[in-house]
Amino acid sequence: MYMGVKVVDRATSLLGQGHAPPLEVKGLPESFDWREKGAVTEVKMQGTCGSCWAFSTTGSIEGANFIATGKLLNLSEQQLVDCDHTCDIKDKKACDSGCSGGLMTNAYKYLIEAGGIEEEDSYPYTGKRGDCKFNPDKVAVKVSNFTNIPIDEQQIAAYLVNHGPLAVGLNAVFMQTYIGGVSCPLICGKRWINHGVLLVGYGSKGFSILRLSNQPYWIIKNSWGKRWGEQGYYKLCRGHGMCGMNTMVSAVMTQTS
Repeated sequence: MYMGVKVVDRATSLLGQGHAPPLEVKGLPESFDWREKGAVTEVKMQGTCGSCWAFSTTGSIEGANFIATGKLLNLSEQQLVDCDHTCDIKDKKACDSGCSGGLMTNAYKYLIEAGGIEEEDSYPYTGKRGDCKFNPDKVAVKVSNFTNIPIDEQQIAAYLVNHGPLAVGLNAVFMQTYIGGVSCPLICGKRWINHGVLLVGYGSKGFSILRLSNQPYWIIKNSWGKRWGEQGYYKLCRGHGMCGMNTMVSAVMTQTS
């Protein structure tokens, strides 16, 4: 299984359209799940292509669009794989390059400039990079802006609840062997961010075999198909910046016509 987030210096990867202002964290629900509210599409499969960044991007846009319009659309990763070559403002080497990796914040910038993203049906996923076949007449959702979320996990929870599913980069080393339960690795490097996923919710107590106890956790949608993990989902310990999951978090805003 491939990952596909470009490894960039954290200071540069957090350059979006500025940072999100802090939100009130008092009164947040004890547990929360956007899947229950209909904001999350089925688990997808990136295959042997390092396109996780594209799946993380579409997931966040699918959620934002659902919250804005009440409609859940399945959006095209392939458009990003084929057409997006955007580079990071500060790190010119960190460019979106199909199956060789990319960054979610770059992808938002591309979509703002391109005029939007097509649906999966009109631009289906092939799992390899091809010629760009983007048709502006078939745009289903327009992206208007995006923002980076602070590394404080309470803030991440507040943004998740208030703004919808969030695009997240993390170190996926322990995801390769994950089968279920709450993953609480004792040591998981926070600087080596190599995989893009979608944060869809959180829970207050889930059993961790490694810790032999219940732990608060994040609910993460992956793009390795439904046979991986818990029907394609990953539960990761919450509150410790586990695997660097708090260092590259972004929210997207969509335009409603």
